[in-house]
Amino acid sequence: MEQSSSSDSKITATANVTAEFYNKLGMHYENLYGYEPGLHEIVHRFLDLLPVSDARVLDCGCGTGKPVAHMIAARGHRVCGIDVSPIMVDLSRKQVPTGSFECANMLEYEAATDDFHGIVVSLALFGFDREEMTAMAPKWFQWLQPGGLLILVVNGAEDRGATPEMYDSDGECARGIPSRFMNRNANITLFTKQGWNNLVIKAGFEIVYTETRPFVPPAEAGSKDEMRYYMIARKTVTA
Repeated sequence: MEQSSSSDSKITATANVTAEFYNKLGMHYENLYGYEPGLHEIVHRFLDLLPVSDARVLDCGCGTGKPVAHMIAARGHRVCGIDVSPIMVDLSRKQVPTGSFECANMLEYEAATDDFHGIVVSLALFGFDREEMTAMAPKWFQWLQPGGLLILVVNGAEDRGATPEMYDSDGECARGIPSRFMNRNANITLFTKQGWNNLVIKAGFEIVYTETRPFVPPAEAGSKDEMRYYMIARKTVTA
């Protein structure tokens, strides 16, 4: 019981820090990051592949609602969004009025089995450690209907300057990688691209599409240039 309590406290503390950070950013975040071409393209590809025309889609870490939730709703799908920042949730509700948004920590969020046709996780895992990211993959799988799709927009550890001593013994994940985002320095944990692949495969997904491409944020973002790793995976249909 003590271990569970300690883990719960860590999750709450991390979520509070993240919420405070994004509360301060508000629309400034969208103004600087909403134009990313690779993100728009992967979301369009995902929407083209959804199994039904009126899909129910969960946007984990919905931010301001743009571009992702707005793009989903514009195609006639039912979008639900969660974010730890109440400011971001309020902005999503205003910018995507047909969607349903709530303030929630992804790690503690509860959804019914087979509840969604699609799930989007775009740049929403930076505050997570390896154990938390590993715990999320089976949840995404459970929440999706058979044949449902998952988008991951992440970074590979090898593309973010991870050095040999940062890697776990299996070589699939690196911890303590220096990062700079919106004039804020932090140390983050990332899987390698193969590590991300293995994470979703072990959860039961099949990988449909992957792409790596550069993203150069505006100078005023106070962030480093990045190589984005885009993935679409499908929940396998069992007989």
